[in-house]
Amino acid sequence: MIGYRWYLSATWCVGLIVGCQASAFGAEKPGDAECRRATGKIVIDGTADEASWKAAQTIDGFISGWLTPPEDAKTGTKARLLWDDEALYFFADMVDADLFADVKEQDGVTWDNDVFELFFKPGADKPNYYEFQVTPLNTHFDSYFPTRDLPNLARYIKADEFGWRTKPVLRGTLNDKTDRDAGWSVEGKIPWQDFRHTGGRPKAGDVWMFTLCRYDYSKDFKEPALSATARLSQRNFHFHEDYGRLTFTAK
Repeated sequence: MIGYRWYLSATWCVGLIVGCQASAFGAEKPGDAECRRATGKIVIDGTADEASWKAAQTIDGFISGWLTPPEDAKTGTKARLLWDDEALYFFADMVDADLFADVKEQDGVTWDNDVFELFFKPGADKPNYYEFQVTPLNTHFDSYFPTRDLPNLARYIKADEFGWRTKPVLRGTLNDKTDRDAGWSVEGKIPWQDFRHTGGRPKAGDVWMFTLCRYDYSKDFKEPALSATARLSQRNFHFHEDYGRLTFTAK
């Protein structure tokens, strides 16, 4: 979670919370995606083998947009999103040669591990948004942020109960620096109740702002590799001015 460390930095003083958000809902741009409606039941078993997943849009092109020049992610990630009357679903498949996760505490420092992150901002003209994180250990971080610049961050992180469920599948050995792993994937279900602060379930045609993100720790890297689907101009996953558009479609 880049933002936790950056809340107290000067980064949060850059730009207006609402300023420039309307432009994110203009013409299609890199980082935009469709969330297609599931045509059948989704079982959260880590396999994403239902027919609905096969029809979902593949979201890839993860990038470190804040670098000069921007760089593609060091390791590949492909994700998909679906929705129905019950929930928003996600599946992410990640290349990872060095699986690492040791944080077991709910809402702990999951960004110190390999982690897949999802940010959703339902309102273009409002500052509130959501963050969800899951590690290869299936440790969760989840939070609703009324605004990005919060004076008492810890209180908000622990304020809400979330009902989302996830199932990771590892292709390798966790926390073993002596071998080389293949990667990991994770399937998840976020019930609309988890978005209750902003009205819950969207309608077909609604557009949210969003980005999918990743931390990848590896013995091959001097520092963790950070990447996102949004073309973020700052090294800050909370910089929602640069988020892509997520359109909920009827099919």
